[in-house]
Amino acid sequence: MKEIFWIIALSIGSNISFSQSPSERVTSAIEEFMAAEDPEIALAILKGVDNYADDIPDSTKANYYLSIGIAFGQMGRTDSSFYNLDVAEKIATEAELEFINLKIYNTRGLVFMGSGAYEKALTAYQKAKNLAAGNNSKRYLEALSDNYGNSGGVFYQLGQFDKAIEVSKKALAISEKLENPLGLAYNHLRLAIVYSDIDSLDQGVFHLKEASSKLVNLGDTITLLYSENTLGKIFEKKLDYPSAIIQYEKANRLAEQIGNLEETAFTQLSIASLHLKMGRINESLSAAKEALRFSQKNNFTNSAKRAYHILYLAEEKRDNHEAALNYRNNEILLSDSISSIGVKEKVVELEAKYENARKEAEIQRLSLENELQTANLERSRYLQLAIAIAAVMTILILVIFFIQRNKKLIAEKEAQELQIDALKKRFMELHASPGDLAVQLEFDDLNNKLNTKLTEREFEALKLSLEGKTNAEIADSLFISVSTVKFHLRNTYSKMGVGNRKEAFQLMLKTS
Repeated sequence: MKEIFWIIALSIGSNISFSQSPSERVTSAIEEFMAAEDPEIALAILKGVDNYADDIPDSTKANYYLSIGIAFGQMGRTDSSFYNLDVAEKIATEAELEFINLKIYNTRGLVFMGSGAYEKALTAYQKAKNLAAGNNSKRYLEALSDNYGNSGGVFYQLGQFDKAIEVSKKALAISEKLENPLGLAYNHLRLAIVYSDIDSLDQGVFHLKEASSKLVNLGDTITLLYSENTLGKIFEKKLDYPSAIIQYEKANRLAEQIGNLEETAFTQLSIASLHLKMGRINESLSAAKEALRFSQKNNFTNSAKRAYHILYLAEEKRDNHEAALNYRNNEILLSDSISSIGVKEKVVELEAKYENARKEAEIQRLSLENELQTANLERSRYLQLAIAIAAVMTILILVIFFIQRNKKLIAEKEAQELQIDALKKRFMELHASPGDLAVQLEFDDLNNKLNTKLTEREFEALKLSLEGKTNAEIADSLFISVSTVKFHLRNTYSKMGVGNRKEAFQLMLKTS
């Protein structure tokens, strides 16, 4: 696998000429790294010029190690990221390269933020702000704008919405001053997310419209899709259904354009649901049937279930009870199928966990038995030696030592056996009642165990995720898009200190 990345890196970095000087080669590699989307490929590009890193100016060398730190940070390899950022900082500090140090601290903040260490992230951002203070050059202001924007993201994660709005507005003001369209788009989007979360819907609409207009010009279709979907959801909360339909139709076209099938199904169903709420039965039936065909074609079970539900409600509105009953039965069949699959997956996961724990405990037990046998042999040898040299005091000391050691080893062995029994008992309990596999969560109890509190929406997404629901099913239950579900789950896993749903489920099993 590593070899193929090197091959790809060489093909991507084809503009790195062997006639260039070492400094030019490294600079070209850094430029290729900035253009690469895959961090592993980007890292391979940088590693391809590693041999030249010692023969280049300090500014290029500091930027080189900073770029490696960024790549590792994007891959979630925190320790490797900080190691290279430390190297870059040492070079930049000794060479008095203030602006590079500013970028290093901004990067540290992002890596801390990605690992959920929000207070450390704020400390790093503050150091960057101190370096930028009083300097009004364009590059310093751009870095400061990024700094404020990222700080706003940290405050949002901490639930400090007033601070998030305050610093995000500072970032927006700098972007306006610099006439930076990318900065304007993302800072408007940051503000829209915060305002939407605190139900300042008019403010959310304003900033989303501003963000969308900039994203259209930038050609950032993926972010634009998220913006249009979010705007549709806000209009829906405001009960402005015609405007919501317009936004979902825009999002649907964008999803089809980039081939995002999940978002295509979500927007189709959202449009069908809104037509139903407005009493447009025929339009609702048409949109829901189209969504059903699309969901069945792409094996989106949860989307198909939601389509059946909309069709059932629409036929009921028309007093077509026979068709309504048929759609309702299909919805129930899908629900039972999804529930059965979810329970089976949990049982398999727990069986694997139990089996691994049992094997580990058995290995430890055998190891302890082997240590006991070795200890007995050692004791016999030392006793014979002691008798041979007639050292009575030595004999007594050795006897006491090995008696205590044997007691300790025996106690450890008994503890392992008790652990195995407890694991077996837990496994039998779980097997006996698969319906009780879902972890019982209480919002306040869970937040009391976390350094960074979950928002209610993040908690709802977590709870549904731990019940075995897919992202699409969670989106269906909470009437949000799949992208928003992924956004909430990433924040939730970060605050819990886990990497995925499986780790979150294991954590809740330990604490429940």
